[in-house]
Amino acid sequence: MSYCFRIKLRVGDRVGFETSDDELELANGDERVILRPSADGVHLRDADWLSVRGESYETPEQAEEAAAKWATRLRLAFSLLRMGADFGLRAPHGSFTEAGLKWVEDSAGRRVLNDVHGITVFECEPPPLFAAISAKGKVGKPVQRFLDLLSAAADTKPTMSARDELAFDLYSASFFERTADARFLMLMMALETLIEQEPRGETVAAHVARLVAATREADDIPSTERESLIGSLRGLEQESVGQAGRRLADSLGERQYMDEAPRPFFMRCYELRSALVHGHYPRPDPGEVGNRAASLEWFVGDLLGAPLLDTAPPG
Repeated sequence: MSYCFRIKLRVGDRVGFETSDDELELANGDERVILRPSADGVHLRDADWLSVRGESYETPEQAEEAAAKWATRLRLAFSLLRMGADFGLRAPHGSFTEAGLKWVEDSAGRRVLNDVHGITVFECEPPPLFAAISAKGKVGKPVQRFLDLLSAAADTKPTMSARDELAFDLYSASFFERTADARFLMLMMALETLIEQEPRGETVAAHVARLVAATREADDIPSTERESLIGSLRGLEQESVGQAGRRLADSLGERQYMDEAPRPFFMRCYELRSALVHGHYPRPDPGEVGNRAASLEWFVGDLLGAPLLDTAPPG
Protein backbone atom coordinates (compact mmCIF):
# COMPACT_ATOMS: atom_id res chain seq x y z
CA MET A 1 0.00 0.00 0.00
CA SER A 2 1.33 3.46 -0.88
CA TYR A 3 0.16 6.93 0.12
CA CYS A 4 -0.27 10.17 -1.78
CA PHE A 5 -0.65 13.80 -0.85
CA ARG A 6 -2.60 16.55 -2.52
CA ILE A 7 -2.23 20.28 -1.97
CA LYS A 8 -5.09 22.35 -3.30
CA LEU A 9 -4.34 26.06 -3.55
CA ARG A 10 -5.73 29.18 -5.13
CA VAL A 11 -3.56 31.65 -7.04
CA GLY A 12 -4.23 35.34 -7.52
CA ASP A 13 -6.60 36.40 -10.26
CA ARG A 14 -4.00 38.54 -12.03
CA VAL A 15 -1.26 35.90 -12.50
CA GLY A 16 -0.79 32.56 -14.19
CA PHE A 17 1.80 30.34 -15.84
CA GLU A 18 2.86 31.13 -19.40
CA THR A 19 1.98 27.71 -20.78
CA SER A 20 -0.92 26.00 -22.45
CA ASP A 21 0.06 22.66 -20.85
CA ASP A 22 -2.38 20.85 -18.61
CA GLU A 23 0.24 19.83 -16.05
CA LEU A 24 3.85 20.30 -14.95
CA GLU A 25 6.04 17.52 -13.59
CA LEU A 26 7.83 18.88 -10.53
CA ALA A 27 9.70 15.69 -9.57
CA ASN A 28 10.09 12.17 -10.96
CA GLY A 29 12.51 10.07 -8.94
CA ASP A 30 11.96 8.58 -5.51
CA GLU A 31 8.73 10.54 -5.56
CA ARG A 32 6.57 11.83 -8.40
CA VAL A 33 5.02 15.26 -7.97
CA ILE A 34 2.67 16.84 -10.49
CA LEU A 35 1.15 20.32 -10.67
CA ARG A 36 -2.12 20.60 -12.56
CA PRO A 37 -5.35 22.65 -12.54
CA SER A 38 -7.88 21.40 -10.01
CA ALA A 39 -10.63 21.47 -12.63
CA ASP A 40 -10.66 19.36 -15.77
CA GLY A 41 -10.45 21.05 -19.15
CA VAL A 42 -8.52 24.08 -17.87
CA HIS A 43 -4.99 25.05 -18.93
CA LEU A 44 -2.46 26.02 -16.30
CA ARG A 45 -2.32 29.58 -17.60
CA ASP A 46 -6.06 30.00 -17.01
CA ALA A 47 -6.40 28.15 -13.70
CA ASP A 48 -7.41 29.92 -10.49
CA TRP A 49 -7.23 26.67 -8.50
CA LEU A 50 -4.22 24.35 -8.67
CA SER A 51 -3.49 20.92 -7.23
CA VAL A 52 -0.06 19.51 -6.43
CA ARG A 53 -0.07 15.72 -6.10
CA GLY A 54 2.77 13.64 -4.72
CA GLU A 55 2.90 9.84 -5.03
CA SER A 56 4.68 6.73 -3.72
CA TYR A 57 5.11 7.24 0.02
CA GLU A 58 5.24 4.23 2.31
CA THR A 59 3.37 5.76 5.26
CA PRO A 60 0.86 8.57 5.85
CA GLU A 61 3.51 10.33 7.94
CA GLN A 62 5.96 10.34 5.04
CA ALA A 63 3.28 11.73 2.75
CA GLU A 64 2.41 14.45 5.29
CA GLU A 65 6.09 15.38 5.67
CA ALA A 66 6.55 15.52 1.89
CA ALA A 67 3.45 17.72 1.53
CA ALA A 68 4.80 20.20 4.06
CA LYS A 69 8.17 20.23 2.27
CA TRP A 70 6.58 20.88 -1.11
CA ALA A 71 4.30 23.57 0.33
CA THR A 72 7.40 25.40 1.58
CA ARG A 73 9.10 25.08 -1.81
CA LEU A 74 6.02 26.39 -3.56
CA ARG A 75 5.73 29.40 -1.25
CA LEU A 76 9.37 30.32 -1.86
CA ALA A 77 9.02 29.97 -5.63
CA PHE A 78 5.75 31.91 -5.73
CA SER A 79 7.31 34.70 -3.67
CA LEU A 80 10.08 35.25 -6.23
CA LEU A 81 7.65 34.90 -9.13
CA ARG A 82 5.52 37.62 -7.49
CA MET A 83 2.56 35.23 -7.35
CA GLY A 84 0.11 35.20 -4.48
CA ALA A 85 -1.22 31.81 -3.41
CA ASP A 86 -3.73 30.78 -0.75
CA PHE A 87 -2.84 27.39 0.76
CA GLY A 88 -6.02 27.23 2.84
CA LEU A 89 -4.45 27.76 6.26
CA ARG A 90 -7.26 30.12 7.26
CA ALA A 91 -9.93 29.03 4.80
CA PRO A 92 -13.37 27.85 5.94
CA HIS A 93 -13.83 24.13 5.33
CA GLY A 94 -17.14 22.85 4.03
CA SER A 95 -17.16 19.09 3.56
CA PHE A 96 -19.38 16.09 2.99
CA THR A 97 -20.23 13.83 5.90
CA GLU A 98 -19.39 10.12 5.62
CA ALA A 99 -22.96 9.49 4.53
CA GLY A 100 -22.69 12.22 1.93
CA LEU A 101 -19.46 10.80 0.56
CA LYS A 102 -21.06 7.35 0.39
CA TRP A 103 -23.96 8.79 -1.62
CA VAL A 104 -21.55 10.48 -4.05
CA GLU A 105 -19.52 7.27 -4.35
CA ASP A 106 -22.66 5.27 -5.15
CA SER A 107 -23.62 7.82 -7.79
CA ALA A 108 -20.15 8.05 -9.35
CA GLY A 109 -19.20 4.40 -9.00
CA ARG A 110 -15.80 5.45 -7.65
CA ARG A 111 -14.06 6.21 -4.39
CA VAL A 112 -14.64 9.84 -3.34
CA LEU A 113 -12.76 12.11 -0.91
CA ASN A 114 -13.52 15.60 0.34
CA ASP A 115 -12.03 18.33 -1.85
CA VAL A 116 -10.04 20.06 0.89
CA HIS A 117 -8.54 23.52 0.35
CA GLY A 118 -5.06 22.68 1.64
CA ILE A 119 -3.29 19.37 2.29
CA THR A 120 -4.91 15.93 2.06
CA VAL A 121 -3.11 12.61 2.60
CA PHE A 122 -4.76 9.44 1.31
CA GLU A 123 -4.20 5.93 -0.01
CA CYS A 124 -3.19 6.17 -3.65
CA GLU A 125 -5.30 3.24 -4.82
CA PRO A 126 -7.95 3.18 -6.03
CA PRO A 127 -7.62 6.67 -7.57
CA PRO A 128 -10.21 8.92 -5.89
CA LEU A 129 -12.52 11.64 -7.08
CA PHE A 130 -12.64 14.81 -5.00
CA ALA A 131 -16.05 16.22 -4.10
CA ALA A 132 -16.68 19.76 -2.90
CA ILE A 133 -19.61 21.60 -1.40
CA SER A 134 -19.94 25.11 -2.72
CA ALA A 135 -22.54 27.73 -2.10
CA LYS A 136 -22.88 31.37 -2.94
CA GLY A 137 -25.69 33.49 -1.70
CA LYS A 138 -26.75 37.03 -1.06
CA VAL A 139 -28.37 38.49 2.01
CA GLY A 140 -31.53 40.27 1.00
CA LYS A 141 -31.99 43.81 2.26
CA PRO A 142 -35.57 45.11 2.67
CA VAL A 143 -36.52 47.67 0.04
CA GLN A 144 -38.76 49.62 2.41
CA ARG A 145 -35.95 50.01 4.93
CA PHE A 146 -33.75 51.35 2.12
CA LEU A 147 -36.41 53.87 1.12
CA ASP A 148 -36.96 54.92 4.75
CA LEU A 149 -33.24 55.60 5.18
CA LEU A 150 -33.12 57.66 2.02
CA SER A 151 -36.10 59.65 3.23
CA ALA A 152 -34.47 60.26 6.63
CA ALA A 153 -31.28 61.40 4.90
CA ALA A 154 -33.26 63.80 2.74
CA ASP A 155 -34.92 65.26 5.84
CA THR A 156 -31.74 65.70 7.90
CA LYS A 157 -29.43 66.68 5.01
CA PRO A 158 -26.30 65.06 6.52
CA THR A 159 -22.86 65.59 4.98
CA MET A 160 -19.80 63.36 4.71
CA SER A 161 -16.24 64.63 4.96
CA ALA A 162 -13.45 63.38 2.71
CA ARG A 163 -12.35 61.25 5.66
CA ASP A 164 -15.83 59.73 5.92
CA GLU A 165 -15.94 59.00 2.19
CA LEU A 166 -12.57 57.24 2.33
CA ALA A 167 -13.73 55.18 5.31
CA PHE A 168 -16.86 54.19 3.39
CA ASP A 169 -14.77 53.09 0.39
CA LEU A 170 -12.65 50.87 2.66
CA TYR A 171 -15.78 49.56 4.37
CA SER A 172 -17.27 48.71 0.97
CA ALA A 173 -14.04 47.01 -0.15
CA SER A 174 -14.36 44.60 2.77
CA PHE A 175 -17.45 43.06 1.13
CA PHE A 176 -15.31 41.90 -1.78
CA GLU A 177 -12.68 40.14 0.35
CA ARG A 178 -12.85 36.35 0.37
CA THR A 179 -11.18 35.53 3.68
CA ALA A 180 -12.17 36.50 7.21
CA ASP A 181 -8.69 37.87 7.96
CA ALA A 182 -8.70 40.21 4.95
CA ARG A 183 -12.29 41.28 5.59
CA PHE A 184 -11.56 42.00 9.26
CA LEU A 185 -8.41 44.02 8.49
CA MET A 186 -10.16 46.02 5.77
CA LEU A 187 -12.93 46.88 8.23
CA MET A 188 -10.32 47.90 10.82
CA MET A 189 -8.71 50.16 8.21
CA ALA A 190 -12.09 51.80 7.65
CA LEU A 191 -12.55 52.18 11.42
CA GLU A 192 -9.09 53.69 11.94
CA THR A 193 -9.77 56.17 9.14
CA LEU A 194 -12.69 57.46 11.23
CA ILE A 195 -10.56 57.81 14.36
CA GLU A 196 -9.34 61.35 15.06
CA GLN A 197 -6.56 61.70 17.63
CA GLU A 198 -6.81 64.79 19.80
CA PRO A 199 -3.97 66.63 21.57
CA ARG A 200 -3.24 65.53 25.11
CA GLY A 201 -3.67 67.93 28.02
CA GLU A 202 -1.30 70.80 28.83
CA THR A 203 0.45 68.89 31.63
CA VAL A 204 1.28 65.97 29.35
CA ALA A 205 2.34 68.31 26.52
CA ALA A 206 4.72 70.13 28.87
CA HIS A 207 6.23 66.85 30.04
CA VAL A 208 6.74 65.70 26.44
CA ALA A 209 8.39 69.06 25.63
CA ARG A 210 10.88 68.50 28.47
CA LEU A 211 11.66 65.01 27.16
CA VAL A 212 12.21 66.38 23.65
CA ALA A 213 14.55 69.11 24.98
CA ALA A 214 16.53 66.58 27.01
CA THR A 215 16.85 64.31 24.01
CA ARG A 216 18.12 67.16 21.83
CA GLU A 217 20.88 67.81 24.36
CA ALA A 218 21.93 64.14 24.54
CA ASP A 219 25.18 64.44 22.55
CA ASP A 220 26.17 60.87 23.38
CA ILE A 221 23.32 59.59 21.16
CA PRO A 222 24.03 59.49 17.38
CA SER A 223 22.16 62.21 15.52
CA THR A 224 20.03 59.79 13.47
CA GLU A 225 18.95 57.95 16.62
CA ARG A 226 18.33 61.25 18.38
CA GLU A 227 16.06 62.54 15.61
CA SER A 228 14.20 59.23 15.55
CA LEU A 229 13.59 59.43 19.29
CA ILE A 230 12.41 63.02 19.00
CA GLY A 231 9.96 62.01 16.28
CA SER A 232 8.58 59.26 18.51
CA LEU A 233 8.27 61.67 21.43
CA ARG A 234 6.42 64.19 19.27
CA GLY A 235 3.89 61.47 18.56
CA LEU A 236 3.11 61.40 22.28
CA GLU A 237 1.70 64.91 22.06
CA GLN A 238 -1.48 63.34 20.68
CA GLU A 239 -3.58 60.65 22.30
CA SER A 240 -2.99 57.10 21.10
CA VAL A 241 -5.11 55.44 18.41
CA GLY A 242 -6.46 53.13 21.10
CA GLN A 243 -7.53 56.04 23.31
CA ALA A 244 -9.15 57.89 20.41
CA GLY A 245 -10.84 54.69 19.25
CA ARG A 246 -12.37 54.08 22.66
CA ARG A 247 -13.72 57.62 22.63
CA LEU A 248 -15.22 57.08 19.18
CA ALA A 249 -16.75 53.78 20.32
CA ASP A 250 -18.44 55.56 23.22
CA SER A 251 -20.39 57.63 20.67
CA LEU A 252 -22.44 54.51 19.90
CA GLY A 253 -24.04 54.70 23.33
CA GLU A 254 -25.84 51.63 24.66
CA ARG A 255 -25.71 49.55 21.49
CA GLN A 256 -24.34 46.01 21.74
CA TYR A 257 -21.99 44.09 19.43
CA MET A 258 -21.43 40.40 20.19
CA ASP A 259 -23.18 41.12 23.51
CA GLU A 260 -20.50 43.67 24.35
CA ALA A 261 -20.72 47.42 24.84
CA PRO A 262 -19.03 49.42 22.08
CA ARG A 263 -15.85 50.22 24.05
CA PRO A 264 -14.85 46.64 25.04
CA PHE A 265 -15.89 45.42 21.58
CA PHE A 266 -13.55 47.96 19.98
CA MET A 267 -10.72 47.06 22.35
CA ARG A 268 -10.93 43.35 21.52
CA CYS A 269 -11.05 44.10 17.79
CA TYR A 270 -8.00 46.36 18.15
CA GLU A 271 -6.13 43.59 19.98
CA LEU A 272 -6.96 41.13 17.19
CA ARG A 273 -5.89 43.64 14.56
CA SER A 274 -2.52 44.11 16.27
CA ALA A 275 -2.01 40.35 16.55
CA LEU A 276 -2.74 39.84 12.84
CA VAL A 277 -0.73 42.81 11.58
CA HIS A 278 2.30 42.30 13.82
CA GLY A 279 2.64 38.57 13.30
CA HIS A 280 1.59 37.30 16.73
CA TYR A 281 2.01 33.53 16.93
CA PRO A 282 -0.05 31.46 17.30
CA ARG A 283 -2.30 33.51 15.04
CA PRO A 284 -5.76 34.47 16.32
CA ASP A 285 -8.35 31.76 16.00
CA PRO A 286 -9.96 32.06 12.53
CA GLY A 287 -13.39 31.42 14.00
CA GLU A 288 -13.09 34.40 16.33
CA VAL A 289 -11.76 36.59 13.52
CA GLY A 290 -14.73 35.60 11.36
CA ASN A 291 -17.24 36.29 14.13
CA ARG A 292 -15.61 39.62 14.97
CA ALA A 293 -15.55 40.60 11.29
CA ALA A 294 -19.29 39.93 11.02
CA SER A 295 -20.04 42.15 14.02
CA LEU A 296 -17.41 44.73 13.07
CA GLU A 297 -19.33 45.17 9.83
CA TRP A 298 -22.30 46.39 11.91
CA PHE A 299 -20.06 48.45 14.23
CA VAL A 300 -18.37 50.36 11.38
CA GLY A 301 -21.66 50.67 9.51
CA ASP A 302 -23.24 52.30 12.55
CA LEU A 303 -20.33 54.74 12.85
CA LEU A 304 -20.53 55.65 9.19
CA GLY A 305 -24.31 56.03 9.37
CA ALA A 306 -24.21 57.92 12.67
CA PRO A 307 -26.13 60.97 11.31
CA LEU A 308 -29.13 58.70 10.71
CA LEU A 309 -28.83 56.34 13.67
CA ASP A 310 -31.19 58.26 15.93
CA THR A 311 -33.47 59.74 13.29
CA ALA A 312 -34.08 56.91 10.81
CA PRO A 313 -36.88 54.41 11.48
CA PRO A 314 -35.52 51.31 13.28
CA GLY A 315 -34.55 48.36 11.09
